[in-house]
Amino acid sequence: MAFDLPYLIGWAALAITVSAVIFRTAYRLGRDVEARYHEKLEEHQESAFYYKGLNYLLSDEQDKAIEEFVKVVRINSETVEIHLSLGNLFRSRGEVGRAIRIHQNLIARPNLSTAHRTSALYELAEDYRQGGFVDRAVEACRQVLSVDPNHARTLSSLLMLHESEGRWDTALEVLQRHKKVTGTPDPRREAHLLLRIGQEQMEGGTLADEESAIDRFRSAVRIFPGCVEGYRLLGEAHLARGRIGEAISSFATLQKTRPTHFFLVVDSLLKAYRSQDDITGFEKFMVRAVNGPSASTRLIILWSRYLEERERFQEAIEVLRAGTQKHPSAVGVAKQLILMLSRMNRWQEAVGVAERCLDHHLSRQPVFQCTQCGFKAQDIYWQCPQCHQWDTMEPL
Repeated sequence: MAFDLPYLIGWAALAITVSAVIFRTAYRLGRDVEARYHEKLEEHQESAFYYKGLNYLLSDEQDKAIEEFVKVVRINSETVEIHLSLGNLFRSRGEVGRAIRIHQNLIARPNLSTAHRTSALYELAEDYRQGGFVDRAVEACRQVLSVDPNHARTLSSLLMLHESEGRWDTALEVLQRHKKVTGTPDPRREAHLLLRIGQEQMEGGTLADEESAIDRFRSAVRIFPGCVEGYRLLGEAHLARGRIGEAISSFATLQKTRPTHFFLVVDSLLKAYRSQDDITGFEKFMVRAVNGPSASTRLIILWSRYLEERERFQEAIEVLRAGTQKHPSAVGVAKQLILMLSRMNRWQEAVGVAERCLDHHLSRQPVFQCTQCGFKAQDIYWQCPQCHQWDTMEPL
């Protein structure tokens, strides 16, 4: 049988070509299968490291959490959320420099989404704030707000930064923005910012500045009716301008709204009544305040000292006795009474006051403490109520 050589060569070339295609296809398929296998393996490892890191975080084991998150980053350097978490962890450990580098590197990525860039900028601002780089922190906050003017957390951070700088006007503006964004007012903070602005205006020295400051003080107590410092500043401002009735009214309002803090303005109240040559009015006011249901121990001590200085010893003793009955745990009141009785050589009474005070304190002191968790109690528990370990309570 004769063979046509060109014919055989043609078939051989075709067979070689087909074989090459088949080999190349098989090779590519094998390589793709291997790549998918490694890809799935990496995804599995990434998830495992991520969840281990989360578990360590929940267990408050930050060092181990960082180790696991670093492993995730090594596998997938594009994971933005992990970089953010890692930076936050470093910041919480006080490693602000490392946190700054991580967040700066994120921001430098050209393909970063707007949401991720905003998050990274906010975290960078927090890094700067914790590190004490106030100007940089303020600039980072402003960059966030230029993208998202309603970013509530950034507004909160910017507010604290301006407060740390003593820029009270700017801080108040940011607080108003924050209230508008969140719908949550902060009357205590707003009141105290107004007071700081008013105090600066009082230093201006002009009549207009003083009147403006008084308006600020009025606004503060209107916004936050329990503002102790507001009533004090308002009363003292009136007192300085000779408006004695308004000054006394401010101090009286404080006594009604925050009686526990009234002792802070007693000296100013005395000065107001003295300017009117009305010591009797002051004493009547004080008697009512001291006998009120919410009179503080500091007020009782102040009033007793006032009476003692005027050699009205028995009145002072009665005030202190009533104070020890109302506040049996008040060591300061008991000490003042003991000192007064001692100076009058009434030793037996002084010893009796000391014994009653000590007995009251001892009755409230814990007797046993758990050696495992530190739980304290007056009675012994054979199984600790807090850590549930057995026979761990020891006497103190």
